[in-house]
Amino acid sequence: MERKIYKYCAVLGVDGMGNFNKQANTPVLDALFENGASTYDALSMNPTISAENWGAMLLGLTPLVHGLTNGYISSHEYTNKEFPSVFTRIRRAFPDAYLASVCNWDPINHGIVEHDVDVDMATADNDDELNPIIIEKVKNKPKFLFVQYDDVDGAGHHAGYGNPEHIERIEKTDALIGEVLGAYREAGIFDETLFIVIADHGGIRHGHGGYTDEEKYVFLGVSGVGIEKSNVVFARTVDVAATVLYALGIDFPEYNRDGFSSQVPEGVFPWYGKAYVKTTPKVSTHETKTAPAFDAPGGLADIFGRDRFKLALFFENEIKDESGNCSFTEHGNIKYYSNGVCSFCGEFGVTGAAQTGDLSFGDGSFTLAVWLLTEKSVLEECVVCSNKDWWWQKRRETGFSFVMKNSDTVVLFGNGNDDFSVVTPFPDEHESGWLHAAVCVDRNKREIRVYYGFELIRAFPIPEEFMCGADAPVFVVGNDVGYENNEKHFPNLFRMDDLLILDGALDDKDIAKLEKYYS
Repeated sequence: MERKIYKYCAVLGVDGMGNFNKQANTPVLDALFENGASTYDALSMNPTISAENWGAMLLGLTPLVHGLTNGYISSHEYTNKEFPSVFTRIRRAFPDAYLASVCNWDPINHGIVEHDVDVDMATADNDDELNPIIIEKVKNKPKFLFVQYDDVDGAGHHAGYGNPEHIERIEKTDALIGEVLGAYREAGIFDETLFIVIADHGGIRHGHGGYTDEEKYVFLGVSGVGIEKSNVVFARTVDVAATVLYALGIDFPEYNRDGFSSQVPEGVFPWYGKAYVKTTPKVSTHETKTAPAFDAPGGLADIFGRDRFKLALFFENEIKDESGNCSFTEHGNIKYYSNGVCSFCGEFGVTGAAQTGDLSFGDGSFTLAVWLLTEKSVLEECVVCSNKDWWWQKRRETGFSFVMKNSDTVVLFGNGNDDFSVVTPFPDEHESGWLHAAVCVDRNKREIRVYYGFELIRAFPIPEEFMCGADAPVFVVGNDVGYENNEKHFPNLFRMDDLLILDGALDDKDIAKLEKYYS
């Protein structure tokens, strides 16, 4: 079948819809995709957060590569010339084209869409006020129009995702999309336009950010002349960029996991025959080993020097710091199992936590290294260790927390006035099992380096206001500083092994030594 190139393209994004539209009455979407390609099982990027996913769609990069977060795009413009947005790529191909971005959630326009490529940007306080603005833009016959509706996500946060208020807002947004499609017909460009409707993420209960089915599966629909009714075989939110560029006849880079990784999904264009590159998830298997004792030849103290350790917990049926620096008090009941990476491991969560007042970080660099047993069943945040309160009400308190979920880890810093977090998804190819994580807080280089499986995943810059240190009076392993062992705050059990904290930031060579020790 001969390839078709579209004169115009429109992406109509519905924040927080997930795939809950299959529970709603959506006559406009039903009619639009009656002869289109669609799926209710497109994958949101991990984490399932707005900036990470709208950034992926417009840049063609995964969150690990683009590094954008909700807080960052609210206060920084996007200026990365190495990885331009689709707006810049379209502008290069069509210097005189009219481009528009109309978003209820304005940080997209502020921090994802470049400000130097002549994009007509607009916002409004709600979706109902946004729609007349969109319709006015359509009269200008935009080569590319990007729209972000936000009220569906607001309804999910307020009433709960999938609850009647959330579903009702989806139905109202369906009607708004109908008005926009009418504007395209009125402008005489409907049949020359490729329409893409997509959600950035779903939600569970009143929030999102994890990787449950309710959060990660989203609707994707593509409609235009020449597209046949079909089920999209596999797609991710990041694939919007390649789809837009391909539809407009613009070349885009080859797939690169560490760069532009957007691809045209299978089943969208009947004439597109290029194979889709997918990673194969696998379960990490580790045999329980016997490693040299901390002070023995070949042990960690021998490799790095005893004086470099602030903490060394191996969970050999007790909370004992082998470095000799810290004395812990147990709260609740910490369990120990023989299925750790090296002999026993500790189980935490509702069962208990351990607290010490002996651990100080000052304002220097440090490294945290630990083995985590990652499981998809761990849906809530599990605080691996912390010297500050993790919970939302007290996130700005001075100190840091290291947190695991079923799909990522979070490093959170507070400076007393504000908080700063680094979210690092687990590798795509890692399904479950033991995974080694290392977080190197390097204040000399002003960056946080996160390693998974002894490989550098990403380096994150530390904002100036968080160069002040991470000290706090209490350090807790396995729970919040409040060690509130109850189902409200800690509904899950999780396991860790060999929790190490070292003075100074380990570099690649040091991490390689750590890998050699465990191998």
